[in-house]
Amino acid sequence: MLSKWWRKGEWDKEVDPHLLEFLATSPLQQKRRLLPWAMCFAGTLLLLSLSGPVWQKKSQPLLKKTQARVLVLDLSYSMLAADIKPTRIERARYKLEDLLNRFVEGETALVGYAGEAFVISPLTHDPLTISALLPGLHPNIMPVPGSRPELAVGLATELLNRSRATTGHIILITDGIEESEISAVIKNAGSDRLTILAVGTESGSPIALPAGGFLKDKNGAIVIPKLNMIPLKKLVDQTQGELTVLSPDDQDVDTIISVETSAVNFVEDQQQRTADMWNEEGPWLLLLVLPLTALLFRRGVLFSLGIIVFTSVFASPSMVMAFGWDDLWLRPDQQASKLFEQGESKQASELFENDEWKGAASYRSGDYQQAIDQFSKQDNPRANFNRGNALAFAGRLQDALKAYQQVLSDDPQHQDAQFNKELIEELLKKQQKKQQQNKQNKQDKKKQQQQRDSSGNQDQSAGDPEQKPEAEKNESDKQQSKDSQDKMNEQKNEDEKDERNKKDEKDKFADKQNNQKSADQSKQQNIAVKENSDLTPEDRSRQQTMEQWLRKIPDDPGRLLRNKMKREYQRRSKKQNHNKQYW
Repeated sequence: MLSKWWRKGEWDKEVDPHLLEFLATSPLQQKRRLLPWAMCFAGTLLLLSLSGPVWQKKSQPLLKKTQARVLVLDLSYSMLAADIKPTRIERARYKLEDLLNRFVEGETALVGYAGEAFVISPLTHDPLTISALLPGLHPNIMPVPGSRPELAVGLATELLNRSRATTGHIILITDGIEESEISAVIKNAGSDRLTILAVGTESGSPIALPAGGFLKDKNGAIVIPKLNMIPLKKLVDQTQGELTVLSPDDQDVDTIISVETSAVNFVEDQQQRTADMWNEEGPWLLLLVLPLTALLFRRGVLFSLGIIVFTSVFASPSMVMAFGWDDLWLRPDQQASKLFEQGESKQASELFENDEWKGAASYRSGDYQQAIDQFSKQDNPRANFNRGNALAFAGRLQDALKAYQQVLSDDPQHQDAQFNKELIEELLKKQQKKQQQNKQNKQDKKKQQQQRDSSGNQDQSAGDPEQKPEAEKNESDKQQSKDSQDKMNEQKNEDEKDERNKKDEKDKFADKQNNQKSADQSKQQNIAVKENSDLTPEDRSRQQTMEQWLRKIPDDPGRLLRNKMKREYQRRSKKQNHNKQYW
């Protein structure tokens, strides 16, 4: 097609020269047009430049991050408070695991403290070794009760001084410190950066004991440890540190990570290793494109293309209002998938076009009614199973049971649907049993009330026979109003009990569904052992004996750490400092 732009006419061979000038639309010696060639050449150079051509390699020394950090965890008894579920110490362990997963470079150590401070893990480049120790972290592993954060910060500073890192970062996870401990903590922290992750609430909660009851002080009053933010704020203000409160999302983790990324130091590798880096030469090709683009601009081609693009994109005001940066590169379903992975389930449900994905996003965001509506639009085992889960969490157990039955009718081998169906049937039986008990209690109370009324009437008739009829009428009216008030109070109490029962059943369903996976795994392991037909009867007997002995071993992940802390405390041969508050 481009040849027609510059092809010279061949009519001179067929028409006489003196007639050709009247027939030809252009002179015979027409110059060839260079615009198509220039556009093709410029486009080729641009594509080559974008492809990133390289032909030279350059050595570059390897650098590594010199960041060193110490996680200081409060293991005092106040961390057993349940003001944040399940307890403060468990939530702190979960948050520590999130932090360790975000640490990619540098060294990490772990220090635990109560009445004394101990090194649980020295500085290491592998955070997974610390993650393996997290299940055993509990206040019962500490040999001395109390809370001495200044000792833990001093021990963390000693670990940082031994490392080659130029900067140190102390991350203190605690539920509070005393005003008198601020100066000692600042002195022991030195020049290292300090970040505090506060755990707990200002309302606090009692400390439950394993044997039952709650922890009490010396006067016999129940201890309710509360999170006091004032000393923590004073501490970070004087050390120019950071303070964040434990949150259900990753906001606190992002705050701690941002402290490290704001001051990053790198050193060369000790082994002087290098990496090959290719120099990209694509930008040099753009120098050849510039003269050609100037030629096109002079002819008005680039200006015309710019006007066309600008008009097509920004012509409609409604499109401008709904237009965003992600719309240039991602489809709505791709944007929704990205938001779904980031935890923005509510926004993702608005962008998803697929009904099942819409339902899944609504289910995760807690909008169970919207999830039920979306899953109802599909008729397949997966959609019906998800609809049953949403109905169960919405409290509609009968409808959830029907949904699971529909799944099993289509797929009888669906184990999850069978498990949830049995669970719902069990919950419904308990609910019916409670309703029957409540009904029986109402009838018993009614009979007792009737008996009391009849006995009262008998006593009244056996008393003064000359009482006035008006007084009897007033007394009966008062009794009726009192009975009606008692019935209203009983009805109100019964309604509150029903609501609590529904909530308890809903929580039980969620807990059992979460434990389903672990139960299935243990069941599969038992089946695998039973189906191992290669073992002889003697080997099977020996294996069963071994399993029985293993079951007798108590599951105590903190036992090793407890013995380690105890021996370390005995080795120090220090006098025990009795704290005023041993929690």
